[in-house]
Amino acid sequence: MGNYFKTKPKQKLDREMVEFLKSRKLQHINDAIDVVNTKFPNQKYLEYSDYCDVFNPILEIWTQPVFSLLSSKSTLEGANDIYESLAVLTIFSDEEQELKLQFIFQLFDTDKSGEIEKAELVVALETCICGLCKLVHLPAPSLKDIDFYAERLFIELDRDYSNTISFNEFKLWIIGNFELQDFLLKYALIQTYENARRRYKERRILYENFFINAVGNYKCEQCELESIRQIFLNEFNNQQSDILELLFKTLQDSSNAYLDQKQDGWIFKQAYQDVMNAWAAFDASDINCDNEVSMSELKYLIYAYEGDKPNYYRLQTEMEILDMDQSGRITRDEWLKYLCVIEKGKYVFRGTLQHQFNEYDKDHNGMLSIQDIKELLINSMKDLRVSFKKLKSEKNFEEMVDDLINEIVISLQKGKQGHQSNQMIFLTWNEFKSFMEKATLKQDQLRQFLAKL
Repeated sequence: MGNYFKTKPKQKLDREMVEFLKSRKLQHINDAIDVVNTKFPNQKYLEYSDYCDVFNPILEIWTQPVFSLLSSKSTLEGANDIYESLAVLTIFSDEEQELKLQFIFQLFDTDKSGEIEKAELVVALETCICGLCKLVHLPAPSLKDIDFYAERLFIELDRDYSNTISFNEFKLWIIGNFELQDFLLKYALIQTYENARRRYKERRILYENFFINAVGNYKCEQCELESIRQIFLNEFNNQQSDILELLFKTLQDSSNAYLDQKQDGWIFKQAYQDVMNAWAAFDASDINCDNEVSMSELKYLIYAYEGDKPNYYRLQTEMEILDMDQSGRITRDEWLKYLCVIEKGKYVFRGTLQHQFNEYDKDHNGMLSIQDIKELLINSMKDLRVSFKKLKSEKNFEEMVDDLINEIVISLQKGKQGHQSNQMIFLTWNEFKSFMEKATLKQDQLRQFLAKL
């Protein structure tokens, strides 16, 4: 079905409906199955009135539009295949991919053997493909084509020649089939962690090649900003000019910070790579290409950038910080500013700080205690322990770190009414960025001093 993945939809996707469907949970679908088993145990199809009894609690105001799209007559007069509705709701649901795959696998494992036979695979593919195509306005392939595809797929997946497919065989095929995942992403706005990470890596390579093309070789550590600017303006002429200007400013300010001197008009390679890694992660997650990421897409943005799946509490905390305009969505410029230290109009990228913050935020409450920060600083300054002994100071290394922390905390509290003890102070991400900017400066000064001993 490779050619089919290039099929164009007959009309635009209803994004509002899709966003609603993506908010549904497997528990909602299980509730619908309970109603089917209780009221309609022997039925495969439902007319509209019965369909409402089963699916209205899940679909709410979208019951009628979804029924019409899935109906055999594309109207309220037809009947709907119960399994088709359950399958497409599962595909769109806001759950981990493996949970959704398990649910669909069990749904079509009709004899409950724990394995799927060829006939069950044919029904599963016919049901899922036809239902999905109806919802996203794609012309469905013929049942003959689907059956032929299922035949070939069964031979490919049955690696142990058992004449059945295990869940693990089924899962590995889905996860490794990026052509299918790109199809779901493009036409149904369905993202997966694996696909987000793959897209991120592809974009990162693209941006690395931009730098190489701008300087003419892969060894040069600096590049003229104007060369980078022209490549981006040519490649992304549809991108908003203000967002590109923010990118160029961040590249310039961050390069100056890396080089510890002002060299306007020149970009440092390491600064460029750090900034563009964050930019690539947003590319991979912005499935609508509208420079915005929804709450449901945020987990893929974080995973693409960091490589770890965030939990629910992390997502809630990050959304509150990132959504600066309280719009319920994260824009590309909000993402970039979030990873920058902004001082005196300068946007200095500090993406590595985010990794440190998450590592030491052990209870995932979005804040670090002074004790957490002390542990972080001690670990980051291990190379100074031996040199510090040369000072023959009356204080030990940890006491020196305490003094460093106290000095920075006092400077951060200037202008605030009342001073708290260090044990009562917790720093949010934005406060942590300011703290670490000052701490890094003092560490560098200490390193330079110790190097002279």
